[in-house]
Amino acid sequence: MARILVVADSPPARIQRRADLDAPVLMDEEVKPEHLADEHTSQQIIERMAWAVLDAQEATGRGSHGRGRQ
Repeated sequence: MARILVVADSPPARIQRRADLDAPVLMDEEVKPEHLADEHTSQQIIERMAWAVLDAQEATGRGSHGRGRQ
């Protein structure tokens, strides 16, 4: 099965990714073809991925976003 993973990037001083790096996983989701079968469910996946990307940006200290998610 396929997975979507969003992991916060390392701070700029530690660009090289290491196995022992304790980076937060902000999204870890299994995706099946059925999840992309219609516009509604595929938009839901994209929305969750966008939230995770914005959260990763915030976690790395690269800005805040005020996305309006509750």
